[in-house]
Amino acid sequence: MAIAMASFSLRPSHDWSLPKNLDITHKRRLLIAIVFVIISVLRWNRDLNSISSNGAPIPSVAANSASLPSSALPLATAAYAVSITNCSPKLSARLFDAAAVLRRSIQLNSWPLHPESRYAARFYAFTQKPKDNLDPAKVDRCYQILSLAGWEMLPQDPPLYNSLIKEPAGSILKMGIGSDGCCGSQELIKLATYKLTEHEMAVHLDLDTLVINPLDELFNVMHFGSHTDEGRKARVQLGEVAAPTYLNRRMTGNPSTPGNNMNATELLANITVDAYFTKDYNMIVPGQQSQRVGVQGGFLVVRPSSTIYTHLINLVYSGEFYGGFDARTSGWHKSGYGRHIWGSMTIQGLMAYYFDVEQLEHSVELNRCRYNNIADNARVSSFARNPKFPRGTLLPFARNASNPRYNFDDKQCRDGRDSCDETNCQRFPLEKARVLHYTYCKNPWKCNGCEYLETYKEPMCYAMIREWFRVRSTLPGEGNRTLDGVKGNEKGPVTIIHKDGEVELTQGNCYKEFYLGYCLEYASYVPMTQQQLS
Repeated sequence: MAIAMASFSLRPSHDWSLPKNLDITHKRRLLIAIVFVIISVLRWNRDLNSISSNGAPIPSVAANSASLPSSALPLATAAYAVSITNCSPKLSARLFDAAAVLRRSIQLNSWPLHPESRYAARFYAFTQKPKDNLDPAKVDRCYQILSLAGWEMLPQDPPLYNSLIKEPAGSILKMGIGSDGCCGSQELIKLATYKLTEHEMAVHLDLDTLVINPLDELFNVMHFGSHTDEGRKARVQLGEVAAPTYLNRRMTGNPSTPGNNMNATELLANITVDAYFTKDYNMIVPGQQSQRVGVQGGFLVVRPSSTIYTHLINLVYSGEFYGGFDARTSGWHKSGYGRHIWGSMTIQGLMAYYFDVEQLEHSVELNRCRYNNIADNARVSSFARNPKFPRGTLLPFARNASNPRYNFDDKQCRDGRDSCDETNCQRFPLEKARVLHYTYCKNPWKCNGCEYLETYKEPMCYAMIREWFRVRSTLPGEGNRTLDGVKGNEKGPVTIIHKDGEVELTQGNCYKEFYLGYCLEYASYVPMTQQQLS
């Protein structure tokens, strides 16, 4: 992205010489501070200029409006963590690319590279400790790759010893947790984020995510007290990005029912936030299940605490999880956070119970389109009988009233509310998003076809994929891609999704437009050259 730098005259119009009454020690300190700021500006300007294959700047989704860092020093350093539950060959094949691009996206949206961020970033990766006390740097391929990609490695003991889980009458946890969700009890490794206690705030992200704007609006609430001007301003802003379902739950006890006696600003005026999260409404059936929805495990922001970490592990060891899909008396402590939730026994269900039941006043559900956007439809579609079946809203030019295959409609809101347009992620402006998550859209390096157009999900996914490759192009040695070897139809359909959520259909080679030369054709990905990143 091109950065506009002011031109400076070699003959200043003002006297910028150092005051004569400063002693030599103070003059040296002041000169060092000035040099530090200049170097930071130059490094920031260099790193943010991402050049496309034809030499023209590739515009970022979030165009930076300032040309200088906001301060010489950050307010705090946020921890960013990823985790590996099982280092499979399939995972390790693309792990470097995923880890390098995610890390770069965080750098570009943190101090000092982003002009509007006041929080620095430090990067951690959790892996399982090898058996027999072997050196992970020698035997763990994922450890080696993540270290190469610039992550600080923190090998972990098993998060849980299943044999120690208690078995109160009716409990099914000990029997079922090993095969629950994606990864069984191994997914609880994500809880190690709470152990990063040298940091004021810590973010855990899945490796198929991308940060495209700073997270300062969240960090400010954690950093500044509600009695300060900055703290009050931050809490007003939090009311604008909190999930409507969270505000409803706080006001009325029902996430589907809005309150009338208080607004978001009043509700959050004095809040102390210890966690932020989003929920996965695509994994439940609207109705009773909308009352108790699982956490989406790809995005968590917490205030590190050894006490909370121990408490959560002890919750699991208690064995207080009971069978059932009724979303009423099943699950954790018979609270309704039960088997209807994917991963109910681990992160998705455990953290939903903890945030909603035990820590509701200090844990904030965020608008998932802003903080964990997967380009999903906020409503159930008539396309399939199964209400869990995800389907985007049909594009106007794709509708064919004579063919049921292309004549479906949106129905009720997945979160149980009457209106849910503000969480319609398939049409949410990317300029307002903070974190993208490539689940529904599939990983960019798969190089899927890009000419398929039926719902609003496709144009949104293509825009999200382009942003991933834009970030890749800013890494060392990655900005010199050419489009010469790219195949595809030069007059094929290409979509542009505008800020208002409407889609414009044009012509062009979608592999060039969205994959920026890093996909030569369908399923033909050009991997990164693995090198040590600092």
